[in-house]
Amino acid sequence: MFAGHEVRVIETPGHTRAIFTGDTLFSLSCGKLFEGTPEQMHSSLQRIMSLPDGTNVYCGHEYTLSNSKFALSIEPKNEALRSYAAHVAQLRNKGLPTIPTTLKTEKACNPFLRTSSTEIRQALDIPATMNEAEALGVIRRAKDNF
Repeated sequence: MFAGHEVRVIETPGHTRAIFTGDTLFSLSCGKLFEGTPEQMHSSLQRIMSLPDGTNVYCGHEYTLSNSKFALSIEPKNEALRSYAAHVAQLRNKGLPTIPTTLKTEKACNPFLRTSSTEIRQALDIPATMNEAEALGVIRRAKDNF
């Protein structure tokens, strides 16, 4: 149902290997949990991560530079993230967009797709016993307060 109307989504591959994620997945972040739960967001992100690494990701907003600051604050030793953040800063300094990104880049750098990262868990005091959806909730709250 959408706006009171029944809709049907039809997969139509063939044109491009791209995903338009709106506010679910941003480069280096995910959407705020206004009405959804960490479990729902984790499930949605897992579905996105099942796509091929070469998939282009188009998100709803250009937040990558600010998202990189948070990501680096909780995973500063991630070399892929450091490199990507430097690239993002260069693009934005030139007034260029950072979007699209690729799913491969996001898997390597986005803390919301890296909930099992030991460095992230240590930075945010997330116990090893906490499941991935719960960890995502902790990461999201940290980002909300960053």
